Amino acid sequence: MKRIVNACIAGIFLFSAAYAARTAEIPVKHQSRVERMIKEAADAIYDNQVLSKTSAKSASAVYDPEFAAVLIDSSKNGFGMVSNVTNPISHSGNTFVMAYRQWIGIAGKAGAIGMAYSLDNGETWTNASQLNADAPGILEGRYPSAIGAGAYPFIAWTETNPTSGIDAEGKPLFTMDMLGWGGGYMNSPAYIGVASSNPEGLWMGCPDYSEEPDGTGHINMTFTTWREFDANDVSSHNMYLFRSTAIGEGSVTFSAAEKILDAKTYFEPGSADGSTTSDALISVNNNGVGYVANVAYWHPDYADLVDNNAYHTFKFRKTSDYGQTWTTASFDPDVPYYYVPDNVFDDNIFDVYLPSSQYEVVYGTDTLIVDALNGEEDAILDTLNYPGLFIGYDNDMIVDQNGGVHFMCLVIPESEQAGYIMPTVHEGCGFYHLYCADPASESAEWEVSFVTSMQNTWRFNYGTSSRAWQSFFPAMATSSENPDVLYVVYPKGNIYKEYSESEGDTLLYMKSYDIYVNRSADAGRTWQGEINVTNTDDFDEICAHADPDATDDKVYIVYQVPEYSIHTVDNDESDAVPEDYMNRIYFMTVSHPGTAVAETPVLPDVFVLEQSYPNPFNPLTTIAYHIREAGEYRLDVFNTLGQKVTTLFEGFRESGSYDARLDGSRLSSGIYFYALSGKGRTQTYKTVLLK
Repeated sequence: MKRIVNACIAGIFLFSAAYAARTAEIPVKHQSRVERMIKEAADAIYDNQVLSKTSAKSASAVYDPEFAAVLIDSSKNGFGMVSNVTNPISHSGNTFVMAYRQWIGIAGKAGAIGMAYSLDNGETWTNASQLNADAPGILEGRYPSAIGAGAYPFIAWTETNPTSGIDAEGKPLFTMDMLGWGGGYMNSPAYIGVASSNPEGLWMGCPDYSEEPDGTGHINMTFTTWREFDANDVSSHNMYLFRSTAIGEGSVTFSAAEKILDAKTYFEPGSADGSTTSDALISVNNNGVGYVANVAYWHPDYADLVDNNAYHTFKFRKTSDYGQTWTTASFDPDVPYYYVPDNVFDDNIFDVYLPSSQYEVVYGTDTLIVDALNGEEDAILDTLNYPGLFIGYDNDMIVDQNGGVHFMCLVIPESEQAGYIMPTVHEGCGFYHLYCADPASESAEWEVSFVTSMQNTWRFNYGTSSRAWQSFFPAMATSSENPDVLYVVYPKGNIYKEYSESEGDTLLYMKSYDIYVNRSADAGRTWQGEINVTNTDDFDEICAHADPDATDDKVYIVYQVPEYSIHTVDNDESDAVPEDYMNRIYFMTVSHPGTAVAETPVLPDVFVLEQSYPNPFNPLTTIAYHIREAGEYRLDVFNTLGQKVTTLFEGFRESGSYDARLDGSRLSSGIYFYALSGKGRTQTYKTVLLK
């Protein structure tokens, strides 16, 4: 799944032959065994229409975004970050890690895996190159992700071998800095799971890291297989879970692959042309509660048995023990997976943000969809009724500290014509937020809010491809200080000309794609309004990912800027999209101007402990903590055997922010834990002493 779920490999990456709607009145077809495509008869309507988009000129202008951006590196093309299920950036405290496909020259391979890390809150970065140059890697990496929590920066990706003779081959690999942050010693690539028993053709991977109060870390990763049963049959689009069994000093081991979502049995079958089943998302909180989810239709054997769930929408399973075990039943006896009922969307979206019916009206030579009749001179073609809503493939999920689930998703009305959707029919077509405090409960109550319209962005071709509605995805982040503070990050088009009656002009014109950030201070119930954080007319910014961990006023993002003077995928630009060019990779810290946190001061109870800095350290490191409630506290340091090595302070503290200094001059190199305790609560972090 990315952009469009399609099992065809064109050259060096998964690519689709499907297309998206060009304008509002053209529905997009989705047949049960064929992925999305344009209605054939619709092309003739716009043969003589020209939608104008100025070319981004990254080679001829100075890049100067609205917010300061740090250039990290470049990729030969942009497909390393094209999937929203991957997570290319992660951090803990002041330390960041980023994974990406790395430029190694115009003649070099596109699949070299690079890593960059920062020890100073993203201000400066150090790069590590070609991490998959050693066996079993062969510089054919795809879809890399990063995990920055814990003591060791961790990188994972899928490695392909185009000369193996196996269609859609893909093996999950990882590497980590064995000396911890800034150590600069990456181990050779190793297989995730048990290589001899891994399913074939594992592609998109979604990573997650959670940590118990005692500092024990857990890595859970989902991967999607593309050829488990038949190289050309994506009905085998099953999803697998790999779970860490031990994270030690510079090493990690994984369990064998576990089938976590059985798409072949329970979801609508696909074919060699495509699938309507998305990849899996996973999120587990630090209390061990989490979910794995994807978007799909039920298999025909189950579609008539499941109550109130005919829509293309979320199916999921739950864990309460950091991913060790998962639910095998749901509130519906016919299927083992929970789901979001159709009435959640009907009750909260239809006739609230999207109409359940509209008039189709003709203005001169152009055809538009409007909400109501506004003139007798207009010829009424028909009344359009929408039988349902379609949830897109490229979504995001976060589980909060209380076990509640946030979904960020794309919503489009379905057409009366079976098998079609209408992505530009109304300004309500766009990104939506869903939240449920306990989605595995039979009495689950979902809250739905509208985040942003994508109607105008989806009107335009994406590059020279007409699959625009499948070319943008939202990415979420939550504040580590206040779980009610949410961010969503996404690219969208910057429209600069609207309809002008005096000019007889019904066309919109687009300058470029920019990155937008929206923020909520009340767990997604309301949104403060998007801000354009790049705002560059001469450049396109695409494939934005958010670090899942933000603060009350800062969110950290990574995105790409195509260099349109360097086309790298093939010799034919007639069907090129922005990812087909060399792409520069940027990191940006966005300090959001929203002030709703002060108006809604939901703060962590008692105290907040931060990651020590620097980490690793030699011999001094600083530990910051914030006391919310005055009282008796203590800050202790322990070794890996659980033995206390020192107490940094013990006594009464007023509310406020404090720093403590750990001096490791008399300690041995290794991992240590520091724990802040008081008011019946303890919070623990790891730190690494390297001498």
